[in-house]
Amino acid sequence: MMRALIADDEPLARRALTQVLVMHPDIEIAAECADGLEVRDVLARDVVDVLFLDVRMPELSGLEAARLVDGTRPLIVFVTAYDHFGVPAFERGAVDYLLKPVTQARVDVTLARVRARLAADEEAARYRALAAVSTTGYIDRLIARVADREIIIPVDGVELVAADDVYAAVYAGGRRYLVRTSLDDLERSLPPERFVRVHRSYIVPVNAIVAVRRTGATMVLELRNGATVPVSRRRRAEVMRFTGRAIHDRIPAIRNSSAAEASEGG
Repeated sequence: MMRALIADDEPLARRALTQVLVMHPDIEIAAECADGLEVRDVLARDVVDVLFLDVRMPELSGLEAARLVDGTRPLIVFVTAYDHFGVPAFERGAVDYLLKPVTQARVDVTLARVRARLAADEEAARYRALAAVSTTGYIDRLIARVADREIIIPVDGVELVAADDVYAAVYAGGRRYLVRTSLDDLERSLPPERFVRVHRSYIVPVNAIVAVRRTGATMVLELRNGATVPVSRRRRAEVMRFTGRAIHDRIPAIRNSSAAEASEGG
C-alpha cells in the first residue's frame, strides 16, 4: 500500500485529486493539508510514501515544504495551475509535475512513475542488505536480479565489470549479470587492492590481467577470460602501478607492438 499526502489550500482541488487517487486500490490517503505547515506536522508524526504538493500555498509553499524531506522519502509530486514552476520543481527532486485541472489519465502516468521509483528504491535497499560488507569495509559479494531470483556473485569470482547504461554488467563464471548499481558506486565498494578502474566503462580484477599490450599511444589489457579492455589515458598510471607491482608474480608477459613485430620478423 502506498501512503499519499495531499497538500493544497483549495478544498475543491484536494477533493478532486483525492477522487482520482482513490481509484487506485494500492493508494491510501494518509492526510490532507491546507498549507506547508500542516505538511510539516504530518511528516513529524507519520510515515508517508509520496507527497502531492500544490506549489503556491500560504504559510509555507510547496517548494518550501519539499525542503522538509530528508533523504529519498517521501517522493514528491508537485501539483499547480502554473507551468512555469516546472524547473524549480524538478530541482527539488520531484518525481513528476501535474498541471491543474488534474485528469485520471495524467495521474495514472504519475503513479506509474512513483511505483517504479519506489520499486527501484526497495531493490537498492535489498541489494545493500544482501551485499555484505567484509571486515575490510568493502563488499565481498554482488547481487544480480535474474527473473524472480537474486543471484549472489562472490567478488572472488568476478572476471570483469563493465558499464551498462546507469548499471553495471558483471562477468563471472562465463556468464553476464546485470547489477543494479552504478560503476562509480562499485568502484568505491570493491576492495581497491584487488580491483582497478581502467576506463570510465571498465573495472578489472588485478589477478585477471594476463598481459598488457601497448601500440603507440594506446594501451589494452588482455584478461584471463579472453576479453580485451582499453585503458584510458588518465588511468594509465594507476594501471601501471598495479601491473608493475605484480609483473613478476602475476602477469606472465607484457607485449608491445615492437616486440610483436620482432617475433614475426617484421
